[in-house]
Amino acid sequence: MADAKNKIFMLGVVHRDAEGPNLLHQWLERIMPRIITIEFSHYGLTFRNKKGKEYKKRIREVMTIIKENNWKYNAETLTDLFSYIDMPYEYEIASRYTKKHNGLLYLIDLDIFSHLKLINSEELFQPANIEKLLCNGKNHCNVSEKAMAKLFFEGGVKVARYTEEMHARDRYMRDKISILMRAHKDKRFLHICGWQHLEDPHNLYTPLNPEKVFIYDKTVRI
Repeated sequence: MADAKNKIFMLGVVHRDAEGPNLLHQWLERIMPRIITIEFSHYGLTFRNKKGKEYKKRIREVMTIIKENNWKYNAETLTDLFSYIDMPYEYEIASRYTKKHNGLLYLIDLDIFSHLKLINSEELFQPANIEKLLCNGKNHCNVSEKAMAKLFFEGGVKVARYTEEMHARDRYMRDKISILMRAHKDKRFLHICGWQHLEDPHNLYTPLNPEKVFIYDKTVRI
């Protein structure tokens, strides 16, 4: 790979994608960044470390009751509940990479939005509510995130909306990356983010001159 000073890549991933960990590992070994930033907050990390084991224990206990009674349940909802509290694969894969290659990893998303999304988690993970979601929840009928991403990148079909929240978060993350790039001159950067952030309709990342890559894109040469 050719040397590139202050080169930054933006890798758009599909959150909670089963193929994501392997694909991300491959991209990291191709790009070989020295500094990695992630669309993940310190609040989200702390929350999962503190609450993850307990909430997963509650889910398993409810599932034991459901199976003992031979009740029908929604398998997709079960997967969603675990995904809600699991550590993001982006963080786990990037952590292993930086330890192996002596790199640096920064979590740069806004804590406030993570807090707002997780604020009702204790109520959600009450056993009675877990049972209600699993046994009475409707089947998923929405287009999957992976399908939406591929429609956008391969067919130019825009299904998901770029929101004001995403705008605020991207502005904040752009500023954090700018500071880090000034502090770590001549280092190769990689910003790992959800695929929708690659759209950047307000051109927030343009001053950084990033090379944008969709995790499923097999045509990019690095």
